[in-house]
Amino acid sequence: MERIIWWIALILFAVAVALGLFVLAAAVASNPETAAFVFGFLGFWLFANRLIFGFGQIANLASAFVEGEEVNKEEVAEKVAKSPEEAKLRRLEELGVATLLAMWRSSLEPFKYAYYFGFFLLFLFAVMFELNIISSIVFGPVVEALTLGAAIPTVLVWGLELLSGYYLSKALIKAVQELEKEKKEEK
Repeated sequence: MERIIWWIALILFAVAVALGLFVLAAAVASNPETAAFVFGFLGFWLFANRLIFGFGQIANLASAFVEGEEVNKEEVAEKVAKSPEEAKLRRLEELGVATLLAMWRSSLEPFKYAYYFGFFLLFLFAVMFELNIISSIVFGPVVEALTLGAAIPTVLVWGLELLSGYYLSKALIKAVQELEKEKKEEK
């Protein structure tokens, strides 16, 4: 009986997802601004994917480190080095967790600046349409909708960047305090 209920729930879930996708596809097909919004959202989400998950993982791991939980240094070292062989070659496992997280965050900097530059160009283009510097009744609303769609992942990247910086600074403070404590114990 339980198996039948699970199959019914799975089928109902699949039907709900398919219906939702159909409604979304119909809305996108019927309205160019909606299509531009969805394309802006999905396109910039793909562009920001490394930043969103990178900053999110850094914030989570730094928070766990501050709380005293065990953080796997080998996994963080692989994120910094991009391969286990490079991590061993550079001997990154010997570094502290906070240092590895700071290195990982700094490795995201070029991607962050490229992302913000892309969004700035799109935003500048939308402002030009809005201020009638460039005039088009057809393309103006589409570019504005594209910009609004792109704004969602941009705000997410920005927020996660701030959050990871906050927790990383707390993790670095904790690492410095632990080093000072070890030096006092050695004396």
